[in-house]
Amino acid sequence: MGSNPYDAIPSNVVNSESHRVLAREVAQKSMVLLKNNGVLPLKNDLSKYFVTGPNAASIEVLLGNYYGINPNMVTILEGITASISPASQLQYRLGAMLNQKSINPINYATGNAGDSNVTIVVLGVSSTIEGEEGDSLDSSTAGDRLDYDLPQNQINYLKELRITADKDPNNKKPIVAVITGGSPMNLAEVQELADAVLLVWYPGEEGGTAVADVVFGKISPSGKLPITFPKSLDQLPPFEDYSMKGRTYKYLNVEPLYPFGFGLSYTNFVYGEAKVSSKTISRKDNLSVSVKVTNSGKVKSDEVVQLYVSDLEASVVVPNFQLTNIKRITLEPGESTEVSFQLTPKAFEMVKNDGSRIIESGDFKIYVGGSSPMKKSFELGAPKMAEVVVAVK
Repeated sequence: MGSNPYDAIPSNVVNSESHRVLAREVAQKSMVLLKNNGVLPLKNDLSKYFVTGPNAASIEVLLGNYYGINPNMVTILEGITASISPASQLQYRLGAMLNQKSINPINYATGNAGDSNVTIVVLGVSSTIEGEEGDSLDSSTAGDRLDYDLPQNQINYLKELRITADKDPNNKKPIVAVITGGSPMNLAEVQELADAVLLVWYPGEEGGTAVADVVFGKISPSGKLPITFPKSLDQLPPFEDYSMKGRTYKYLNVEPLYPFGFGLSYTNFVYGEAKVSSKTISRKDNLSVSVKVTNSGKVKSDEVVQLYVSDLEASVVVPNFQLTNIKRITLEPGESTEVSFQLTPKAFEMVKNDGSRIIESGDFKIYVGGSSPMKKSFELGAPKMAEVVVAVK
């Protein structure tokens, strides 16, 4: 057998410190803050924290699918515990099963929500519910999720926590919901009941550390949704043909729960005027687009700047808008930078019904911002986007 460059990698590189640092960074940057009423970031020296939920102490939700194992898998419970002040108290209770109603009617967990400064409840799904058939041991549908909702017992538990946290109307206690999973979920009730919602996916070996980094403000969240979260399965047409009508952010014409490209930060970004190299171009010209982006808040943060193109005069059905470029930037509080993109003619192509690609003359709208241009993005807190129209001759 022939050798390859990987044969020369020594075993001490596996799970090395530098690799764990990278795993932590990947997890940090992937997490998406979906809601924050101001409760996050938390201080790490509060008197009492309550960590609960079926996924708080789970190694399963770190792993997802296709993974290696090492002797230091940091659960979310462990990550939070390691990040708080030694003078603080932390209580943990499972509180709810992942996918079934508790058999025992007595639950000691809920009372902690009223007696703690904050409750961090870790909900969602795992590979035992979604994923490959032989792995999904807790799935009645062999890993294919036919139910878009979170397990009802999790929602019921969150409702109980909310009631307990609000028992003193003069001193209501906040609830932070941390959500695990690898696919869209109906988080409408979570969005309503929790004060903050952080989607962490399956965050890997340093997942618990990365969750704590975001929750306690060591870094500002900067992840953006790579998929659209519909409000319900009713928003999606039956898969009876390969038409994309009503599917993905490109063709969805109803309001989603969370739009593609959306994700909040601990700071505020302001997008200036979109400047282009020319308002009129030929079908063979490249186009330069630049926008001044300012961190107008008080926290250093990354921002994922997104550029979308919309064909305003197409002769056939085309996407409402289409992601064409992204750039991740880092800005200190008060800092500004000019973000530039180079668009090739391909950015203005459309696909005809026969599958061929052409560029038609007409007006194209370019959007640059921190989300997709869906109206829901801005209702949820995304900054106003820069917009400009260019004509292709």
